[in-house]
Amino acid sequence: MAGLLSGRVALVTGGRRGIGRAIARRLSTAGAAVLIAAERLDEDGVGETVALLRAGGGKADAIALDLADAADRADAVSRAAAPFGPIDILVNNAAANNYAPASTMDLAYRRRMFDINVHGPMDLIQQALPHMKAQSWGRVVNISSASTRPPAIPYPGPAQHTHGIAVYGASKLALERFTVGLAAELHGTGVTVNATYPASVCVTEANSEVALAALRAHPDWGESTDMMAEAALLLIQGPITGLVLPSREILFLLQSPLHGPDGMSVIGDAHSLPDLELGAGA
Repeated sequence: MAGLLSGRVALVTGGRRGIGRAIARRLSTAGAAVLIAAERLDEDGVGETVALLRAGGGKADAIALDLADAADRADAVSRAAAPFGPIDILVNNAAANNYAPASTMDLAYRRRMFDINVHGPMDLIQQALPHMKAQSWGRVVNISSASTRPPAIPYPGPAQHTHGIAVYGASKLALERFTVGLAAELHGTGVTVNATYPASVCVTEANSEVALAALRAHPDWGESTDMMAEAALLLIQGPITGLVLPSREILFLLQSPLHGPDGMSVIGDAHSLPDLELGAGA
């Protein structure tokens, strides 16, 4: 498959569904060979996503990776390189949150959350950097969250959603600070590091009931996975580094149209809202 990313190899964590799958599809249509990482290869969506990418003419495979396990992630990038070669593009999309409020979230889960949301991405980046720096080209995109910014008072939406994203937001804020610091450190090497996130809530098949309740109360918070995929692709194709911006702002900044999964069909722009299918109670 020819494209702007032809010859590049991408690793997308959490790529079996939702935002990760959408980004994997866009990278594949742009010509990259794509590896998706999931905790287990028999998880729902892993085989389906790989088959989807291959059906579109792309090279695709999957690796098992438990980001919460330091030993398992210690050689993740070298294992990911086996099918198609060294990793040129790393998208850290996998994340964990159980929506427990800060007052009750136990230490074991806090550690798991920071392993998956912060330490895992940092470890994978450090493993991928030698190859990226050696060839003077590499792309890292970290998927963050609007929850890094405290909500306005009075809090909008369900209280469970508002209080349940505090610790998650703290972990993603750590990832953002690491993103900007690493971008400055690597400036001029040809390796770019950026972060993007939905302006509010990305509408996926995996949205929790808490997130769906927030969307029902505020439909304008909704954002499609296509918007996230477009923003990630723009960051990967271009030379910009050190950005931490919502996907909509990236599209607006670069005056880019919003494309569908095929990478060719124009389906909107930065002002587009998705058609929401929120289930019961909508």
